Amino acid sequence: MKATGNNLIFNMAAVLLLMLPAWNAVTGQEPVTLEAHAPTYGGETIGFYTYTDYITKDTTLLCRSKAGPRGHFSCRFTLEQTRKVFTDLGPYKGYFYAEPGKQYMLNLPEKEKKTQAQQLNPFFEGIPVHIGISNATSNELNYHINQFNQLYDRIVKKNLNNIKGLGRKRDSVIRLLDTAVKYNHPFFKQFKKYKLAGIKLPLGFSPETIKKVYFDEQPVLYNNPAYMKVFSTLYGDYFKDLFTRYGGRLYWIINRKQSYTRLDTLCMHDSLLAENQRLREMVILKGLNSAYHEQGYVPEAVAGILDAFLRHTQEAHHMEIARRIKQTNKLLQAGEKAPGFCLYDTDSSRVCLKDFEGEYILVGFCNSKNYSCIRDYRILENLQKRHRHHFRVVIISNNRYEDMVRYAEHHDLPFLFLHYGEQKNILNHYQVKTMPTYYFIGPAGELMLAPAPPPAENLEKEIYRKMKTKGDL
Repeated sequence: MKATGNNLIFNMAAVLLLMLPAWNAVTGQEPVTLEAHAPTYGGETIGFYTYTDYITKDTTLLCRSKAGPRGHFSCRFTLEQTRKVFTDLGPYKGYFYAEPGKQYMLNLPEKEKKTQAQQLNPFFEGIPVHIGISNATSNELNYHINQFNQLYDRIVKKNLNNIKGLGRKRDSVIRLLDTAVKYNHPFFKQFKKYKLAGIKLPLGFSPETIKKVYFDEQPVLYNNPAYMKVFSTLYGDYFKDLFTRYGGRLYWIINRKQSYTRLDTLCMHDSLLAENQRLREMVILKGLNSAYHEQGYVPEAVAGILDAFLRHTQEAHHMEIARRIKQTNKLLQAGEKAPGFCLYDTDSSRVCLKDFEGEYILVGFCNSKNYSCIRDYRILENLQKRHRHHFRVVIISNNRYEDMVRYAEHHDLPFLFLHYGEQKNILNHYQVKTMPTYYFIGPAGELMLAPAPPPAENLEKEIYRKMKTKGDL
């Protein structure tokens, strides 16, 4: 009997489902399940993220879920290794540590609203809060990290104003922190190890001693926040150290020669980095990411060094970071491709930049509590109604998702509202320093006005001038 198209699709789906566990085993990915019963969050959409890497601090959405009327929600994602996971909870940035294959019953704090100042600041990240886990036992990773962090904060933060006094008893302080909370878990042991390394610098240990003990012949722990914080502290200004030692030669290598091999050789004069290529490449990536924002470096030259880096490195993860540094720091100029995005609208439909192919769009980054945005909405409403056949207005909002939906429904504006929350790094990619900020994007996804002037300052005239040059008016 001949299989019908539907039967064939069904059989293929069944085979794929059977293969899924095997695929996860091959890739090392294991499911993680999150659940919570949080009545004050009833009806709200909650997303969980992790850092894609700790150099660019780009974020990756792991899962999102809309809580039911009584506040119950659940969502699922896969992990290959333990990661720090975080979520926006009003004025708080809740976080916990997720292990592959685990299920977590989360105890979210009571919902609170951000203050007016927090709402209007597009870069307010939230007050860090370790989310409680109701099904955690005394043998669970988060339990021990939280116990250690509480002890650390009591001892260290309490003595920040008397760090010299703390330094006089540094050996006993370090011994107490090292022995008070013990847990034979590889992630926790490394987390504690590098938290202790982080306190040694203000307690009088030399940077070279810390580098030798904690980074020489040690693995690079890309996803351990304690490791990456010490790494950033010790190597965050490494290019400044190179300039102190070699002066204008560093600028010559980067700006004039754009030579990765010469830069690599310069870093190899450091004996510790000479013997650890993986660490050396991370130090270079950290330096190049910072160079985009420092005087003395030509951004186009830094991009050229990153291109050369991509040709030399054998580390796949380093390639990803290098590409992300280029994307995050890309100069937004007319004629360049606009940074891509995929965000959710007021109907919870996913909308991507590529969906507008063949159309002109005016993208505005706004907050409905910002007076300038509200003023611009009135002008944009008139523009959109008069010129809806020529271009579309897309507003990317950094309000809470539910607030964005309510505002759009109540005011019935002829715009497409999208929520920034699924791709928080979009503000960095579009170099949004203040709100409102606008960009006019052409039918091939190219930036035509970068940035575009505000609606009250000849925006209409500039849009029409650009469209005429394309022959579309």
